[in-house]
Order: sequence, then structure tokens, then C-alpha cells
Amino acid sequence: MPELTTEAALNILIEWLQDNIDCGSEIIFDNDEDNTDSTALLPWIERARQDVRDLHHLQRLQ
Repeated sequence: MPELTTEAALNILIEWLQDNIDCGSEIIFDNDEDNTDSTALLPWIERARQDVRDLHHLQRLQ
């Protein structure tokens, strides 16, 4: 079984969030006041994945 890296886990989460969006899921991740759904969460997770990629790139440069 391949190693589950941070980037791979974020890819899985991104795909799952995108599936939620495509299927019209009404999952709320925090509370009824803020209503953080998959659409609101997806850009933050994509940004986290990019940050992980940037970190790996910087580590390779050292």
C-alpha cells in the first residue's frame, strides 16, 4: 500500500469536497450560523495543498 502523504490526503479531501458540491450535498462542517459547506471549504483546502507543495519545493532547494 502506498504511503499516505499530506498532499495525497489533501487530494482525497479535495475530490470528496468536489463530489459533495457536484451532488448538491448540504453537509455543514461547523455550525448553523457560519454554514461552512464544501463550497466554502474547498478553496482553503486547495490552498493548503499548494502550501504543502511549496514547502516540499523549498525543502528540495536546501
